[in-house]
Amino acid sequence: MTANALSATELHVTFRALQGRGEVRAVDGVTLDLRTREILALVGASGSGKTTLSRTLLGLEQPTSGAVTALGEPLPTGGRAMRAYRRRTQLVMQDPAGALNPRHSVYESVAEGIRLHRLVAEHNARGEDVTEVDLVSGALASAGLRPPERFFLSSPHELSGGQRQRVLIAGALAVEPEVIIADEPVASLDASIRGEILALFLRLRDELGLSLMIVTHDLGLAWNIADRVAVMQAGRLVEVGDTEDVLLRPQHEYTRELLAALPNEQHRVR
Repeated sequence: MTANALSATELHVTFRALQGRGEVRAVDGVTLDLRTREILALVGASGSGKTTLSRTLLGLEQPTSGAVTALGEPLPTGGRAMRAYRRRTQLVMQDPAGALNPRHSVYESVAEGIRLHRLVAEHNARGEDVTEVDLVSGALASAGLRPPERFFLSSPHELSGGQRQRVLIAGALAVEPEVIIADEPVASLDASIRGEILALFLRLRDELGLSLMIVTHDLGLAWNIADRVAVMQAGRLVEVGDTEDVLLRPQHEYTRELLAALPNEQHRVR
């Protein structure tokens, strides 16, 4: 049986409260799998713990207790192994305007990870005659920015919001990951662009075999893109299941409350 792309087992993440008054259980006993070649939507309101959980899966937060495994192996604790893990498991942030360095061109933004992980040398060692330009071009094209050369010298402020988000996705794809965790990836985009980005994620799963976790407050987004949905409230998972089971036959009152806040009409991009 193929190992899950990522797994959390009885995961707890606790922070000291402001002014030292007790503790805050940001993640409280979560057990959750991201399967290979799956899109999992991690859904909850602000403060539910979903961002802390995703950061812990990425190795950006340390768990208080519990375990994180990637493809059946324990999460590394540092050094070269952690750098390799963060290449395999990439984060796409919510705000592309803030995530992209305004002084860097699109080319430099995408090439940064390629240089950090020495991917040109890795490809050449395998007998593949590729250049940095080839890898940047391929990542931009995979993210839907075509022809890629047209965007090389562009600065972030010269791009639309959707194009900036695609540059962030290209930067993640450039290091050839197995998992992408996207934190509210379409929250700042116009409705007309949201569907394009969601369709891109679906294509990346189908064509590249990626596993994706989409962190969102929006169950409507989950309906459009996810294979499974995990609903989080106050640091706990209250419901996990196939998308249609959770959204058409919710078992938990919190899930029903989230669904009640949705518009009446739902539109699939599947």
